[in-house]
Amino acid sequence: MKKVFFLLSAAAVTLFFGACHKSSSSSPATTANVMFVNGCTGAGVVQVTANGTSVAGASALGFLNYTPYQSIAEGSAVALAWSINTSGLITPLISQSVSLTAGSYYSIYTGGIFTKPTFIYAADDMAAPSSGFAKVRFVNLSGDTLNKSCFIGSTNVATNVGYGTITPFYQVAAQSGVTVLFQDPSNPTKLATLSSQSFGSGKIYTIMLTGISAGTGSTALGLKIINNN
Repeated sequence: MKKVFFLLSAAAVTLFFGACHKSSSSSPATTANVMFVNGCTGAGVVQVTANGTSVAGASALGFLNYTPYQSIAEGSAVALAWSINTSGLITPLISQSVSLTAGSYYSIYTGGIFTKPTFIYAADDMAAPSSGFAKVRFVNLSGDTLNKSCFIGSTNVATNVGYGTITPFYQVAAQSGVTVLFQDPSNPTKLATLSSQSFGSGKIYTIMLTGISAGTGSTALGLKIINNN
């Protein structure tokens, strides 16, 4: 009888620890979803690390390019570092620690110009817009000190979007063939436009301004539309 009791007890212990092991393997994910955007004029190709580890898809991120949302370990002080990557020669650009919550979405931008870069960190509201609408926000990464009014077609969606700032998302009617305009009312000649743009129903976009008003080619004021979903 004692032998039977011992065998049953041993079996119970084995089942208990087996159940504990199985539970730990199915624990909740501990990563946030982070998009990285290179809007730094003159920086060329950059690479990004998170807590010293290279970020997938961001080891050779060209100007105006962005990654899909990457899985980054959550934490209250995740160290993100941007460096210029010139044929393997790595030069630090800018770094900052941010708080990332598991399951949430974020965008991290580097902007300005490479001699005076800026770092922008934003939580991304990925909730779907109403039927027949898109969601749009604006970010000013230009190296100039300009306060932009932002238009989609004839609609002034946002005003006073200053350097190094990002707006909340706004709902706009889904539409196609419209012009996007960023213009500083105090400096009306300092503007950037994109023509024949489409904003689809249910889609989420970020429109960013880069460059400088005195620049030419890739350093001139310009707009880039990012698809967040």
